Amino acid sequence: MYEEWAERWRVLGDPTRLHILRLLSVRDACVCELVELLPVTQPAVSQHLRKLKYAGFVQDYRDKSWMFYGLREDLPPIVRTLLEELPVSEAEAAWLQSHQVGSSCTVLPAASNSHAAAAE
Repeated sequence: MYEEWAERWRVLGDPTRLHILRLLSVRDACVCELVELLPVTQPAVSQHLRKLKYAGFVQDYRDKSWMFYGLREDLPPIVRTLLEELPVSEAEAAWLQSHQVGSSCTVLPAASNSHAAAAE
């Protein structure tokens, strides 16, 4: 039991993973959207998401051709409190709210903002 929780806390000890979790608290996102906002490569984002998923912090789902990631509904209250305390830049939050995934995993300005509405 304690080993599992120790590993979960280790996963939270990485600044990029904390940044990803904070972004996902704004709305669910595709890997290519996170790549636009983070100073790391697509493979690195995918590896961070894999670790976050394995630790039980995020879940994934398919929407058409894209795999989206979002915070799990059953996050422990202490983790939700931690995420609320983390800063998210207004520019990043605005970017997430104004863009959507387009064809070939390119990110386009949102016409209807359907992904963001679904996450609220």
